Amino acid sequence: MQLAQVVFFGRLGSQALAMFNLDPAQWRGARVLDCPGGPGSLSALLRAEGLDVTAVDPLYALSETALEQRTRADLEAAMATLATSSAIRPDFNLDACRQEHLEALAAFLADRHAHRERYLAASLPNLPFADQSFDLVLSGHLLFSYAPCSAGGLMEKPGLDLDWHRSALHELLRVSRRAVHLYPAHTMELQARRHPYAEALLAELPASWHGRFATTSYDQGHEGLTDALELKCQLGPVPT
Repeated sequence: MQLAQVVFFGRLGSQALAMFNLDPAQWRGARVLDCPGGPGSLSALLRAEGLDVTAVDPLYALSETALEQRTRADLEAAMATLATSSAIRPDFNLDACRQEHLEALAAFLADRHAHRERYLAASLPNLPFADQSFDLVLSGHLLFSYAPCSAGGLMEKPGLDLDWHRSALHELLRVSRRAVHLYPAHTMELQARRHPYAEALLAELPASWHGRFATTSYDQGHEGLTDALELKCQLGPVPT
């Protein structure tokens, strides 16, 4: 599957919890950044669980009407691509997938309307936050997903190359004081494998950070290694 640009795509908060191996009870009261937040319902779910959540996405500069229109257009384009893709299992239920995205969109729009100040227009690799502003930083379906196809990602050339990934990860680490979780850490092929960029960046972590690939219960229609990447700061205790 190949894409010409990053799509504005959101998932249910429950799916994101599975992606990131995240138990909200262990982080209650923590400051959390969802980057990029997209039109997903993770922020709404975590806020309801007592977490202090901020989401960023460059498209949050749009109005609610424009956001909904963009989401629906990107969703239908993605569904059309998936319908003919060999990178997704044949038994993957596209109708159920479409409905899940629409449910996530509805929850996102309601939460953004109620907490507009917590949805900021910003993008990697330059975030408008001071160092160590958040306890936990979550980043789903951007890094590794949108690498060039030649590197196991979704993007036609040039895509988000290794240098961009290196800068983006450095920024996520900069604004976190405890942990960063990323998903996926695998290639976007049907038989997924560890993403070469994820392996390279894990080997380059600053001395104060360590990380591991972690099995998740979410596979987004792929087979093989569908791991997340979990990074922890060694300077202070982090929930396990």
